[in-house]
Amino acid sequence: MNCRMPLSSRARAGSASSSTAIRARCATLRASFSVIDMAFPFVVRRFTSLRAGLQEVAAKLYTENRMQAALAILPVIALVALGHLARRFRIIAPENWPGVEQLGFRLLFPAILLTSIYRSELSLGALGPYVLGLSVAFAATGLVAILTRRPLRLRNPRFTSMFQGSMRFNSLLVLAVAANGLGPAALSDLAVAMAFLIPVFNISSIIMLALFPPENDHARLTSSRRQTWRRITTEIARNPLVLGCLAGLVLNVTGVTLPDWVLAPLDWLGQGALAVGLLSVGAGIEIRRLWQSDPAMWIGVAMRLAMCPALFLLIAMMLGLPSDQIASGVLLTAAPAASVGFILARQMGGDADFYADMFTWQTVLSALTLSLWLILVGHSAT
Repeated sequence: MNCRMPLSSRARAGSASSSTAIRARCATLRASFSVIDMAFPFVVRRFTSLRAGLQEVAAKLYTENRMQAALAILPVIALVALGHLARRFRIIAPENWPGVEQLGFRLLFPAILLTSIYRSELSLGALGPYVLGLSVAFAATGLVAILTRRPLRLRNPRFTSMFQGSMRFNSLLVLAVAANGLGPAALSDLAVAMAFLIPVFNISSIIMLALFPPENDHARLTSSRRQTWRRITTEIARNPLVLGCLAGLVLNVTGVTLPDWVLAPLDWLGQGALAVGLLSVGAGIEIRRLWQSDPAMWIGVAMRLAMCPALFLLIAMMLGLPSDQIASGVLLTAAPAASVGFILARQMGGDADFYADMFTWQTVLSALTLSLWLILVGHSAT
C-alpha cells in the first residue's frame, strides 16, 4: 500500500497548516494590541509628566542663569560704589588716587594679564570659527565707534574713550558668570579667545590714544607721520599692559614652566587688580554728571550691551557655531567694559571721566541685559 500522500493533498495540507499559523499569530498580535491599548493611557501620562518635568527644569535653568548674571555683577557695582564713597568722604584723599591708579596700571593689571595668558590653551583647533566670529563682531563695533566721531562732534579724548568703551570687556566678570552658568567647556573656550583678544585690544587702544591726542597737546598734534608712528611704537613697547600680554604669550608658546615662588606673587598681584581698578573708577565718578543727558555716552553704552552681542549672534548663526559657543560668545560680547580702560585713558590723555560714566552705566544696566541675552540664547538653543 502506498502510504505517500499525493502532491495536491500535501499542498492543501500545507496551506491549511500555514493558514492556521497565520490566524494564531494574528490572534496573538490582537491580544498584544489589547494589552498596549489598555496600558497606553498610563504611558501617555508618564511621558506627559516627564515632559512637564523637563520644561520645569529648563525654566529653572533660565531663571538661574538670569540670577547668576545679576549676582555676578553686584560685587562689581559694590566696589565702584565703595571707591566713590572712599573719595567723597576722604577715606583716601583725592590727591592720593593717582598713586592708586599707577599701582594698578604698572603692577597689578600686567600681572593678571601675564598669568591668565600663561595658563591659557592657545591651540585654536576647532575654535577657529569661534574666535573669528568674536573678532569680526568686536572689529565692527570698533569701526562704528570710529564712524561716530564726526556726527557726534567728539573731541579726541572723548572719542578715544568711546572707542575703548565699545571694545573692552570685563574678563573677570565674564569668567565668573560662565563658571556659574555655562560650565567648564565655556570657560575653556573663553580662555582661548581672551588670550588672543586682550593683547589686540590693548594695542589697538594705545594706537588710537597715540593717533588722537588731546587738542591742547600741540607737540603731538603737529608731529610728522614718522614721528607719530615712532611715538606709537614707543608707547606700545613700554606700555605695562602690552608687556604683560607679551610676556604671557612668550612663556606660553615656549613652554617655560614658572616655579611656584614666581607664580605665587604674580597671582597675589593679579587678585588685587580688579579691586583697585573698580575702586579707581568709582573715585572718578561724579553722581551729578551721571544723570546729565549725553547722547555720546548712551550710544557707547548701547554699542557695548546691545549692538556687539547682536552682531556676534548673527555671525555665529552664519558660521553655524554650536550652541555652547554661541552662549559663551554672547556673554563675552554683551559684558560691560573693563576698568583698565579708565586707567589707560587717565595715563595717555583720554577722557577718563567720560569713560567712568560710560563704564558705570554699562555695568549697572548689564545686570538686566546680560540676563536677557542669556535667556534669548537659551530659548534659541532649544
